[in-house]
Parts: sequence; structure tokens; C-alpha cells
Amino acid sequence: MKQKLLLSILTALSLHFTGCAAWNKFDLRQTQVTAPSGQSSIAVACVDERESLRQGDIGPELIGVTRNGYGIPYRVKTSTKAPVATEIAAAVTHGFGQNRKLAPPITCPDAASAKAALRATGTERQILILIQRYNSDTLINTELDYAITMEVYDTKGRLLASASRTKTADLGGNFFLPAMHARKSVISTTGEVLNGLLSTPEICSSLESR
Repeated sequence: MKQKLLLSILTALSLHFTGCAAWNKFDLRQTQVTAPSGQSSIAVACVDERESLRQGDIGPELIGVTRNGYGIPYRVKTSTKAPVATEIAAAVTHGFGQNRKLAPPITCPDAASAKAALRATGTERQILILIQRYNSDTLINTELDYAITMEVYDTKGRLLASASRTKTADLGGNFFLPAMHARKSVISTTGEVLNGLLSTPEICSSLESR
């Protein structure tokens, strides 16, 4: 029994100090989003406006970094290798469930093309998600720095409501399994942010056609 415990501790310490690529892939499609109920048809588009992406310093699939015990960073990416914006658009679309008519989730390189793509769906309510900041950083504790804006448009492209969430959040940590904790906490916190945006009074009331 003691040998098994010692082996578990040594394995955890090895992962902590060397890094583990298996834990550095987050599936943001697992983000739990619960959207307001209603009857209006919905389309969701997401645009990744991160400055580091626009400058070519990162790829669109990058979520952040996990650092080993020596502080060396290992890049954290989406498990599907799809862009972060693609997985977030899919999670929000899925959050509306089967109670509404839904267009397929949309990912575009800029807000102008996203608005055009949304209008082309002909849906009654069109949600545009703009990611200005989104970066996780883990050593033992995990930090998630985010700035996300959600806008709702009608079928004619008129802005009905807008809400934003910006924070550098301390998500806690796990000394022995920091990367595992990071994956769970980043996915959970991303869901909380998106649900918080969807539940603001302005966004909630705008999602119903009039």
C-alpha cells in the first residue's frame, strides 16, 4: 500500500516538473452553457480579436500555457485543434438546446464578416461574441485572463443589446495535478462567463423577437 502511494506521489511530481502534453488539451465544447428559453430563431458567431493572434504570435487554437516545476511554459490548445472561437460558438449554440430553431455556429476573422454571416442566416436573433482577451496560465494555481463581449442583433442587423465581462481570475490550483485542475477550472469558468453574459437583463430581453 505504501509503495503504491509512493509511486503515485512520484508520478505526480514527475508530471509537475516535466509537464504532460496529455493534459494540455482542453475541450471547450464541454463548456456548460444554459441559454434563456424562448421562441425566436438564433444564430451565434464568434470572432477572436486577441491582439497576439492578430500579430501572428499565437494560433487560433491556443488557450494558454501550463508551466512545469521549472517555470518552462507548455502551450495549451483546444483538444480538437479547432480555433477557440469555433468551440465557444458551438458551446453557446448548443446551450440553446432543441427549443429554438438554430443556425449552425459561425466563426469569422473579423466582426464585419461575422455580422454579414449572421444576417445571411435570416434568424430573428443573432448573437455576436467577441473575444478580446482569453489566456490561461498555470504553474500550481491557474489564472484566466479574459475580456469577452456579447452583442445581440435583430434580423436587420440592428444592435439590440451588449454586455461585457473582463477579469483576471484566480482559479485556484492543485500542487500534484496542476494541469488537470487547470483544464477543469478553465472550462468551468468559461461556462460561467458565457452564462453570465446570457443572463444579463439586456441580453435576456433582447433574445425574444417582438
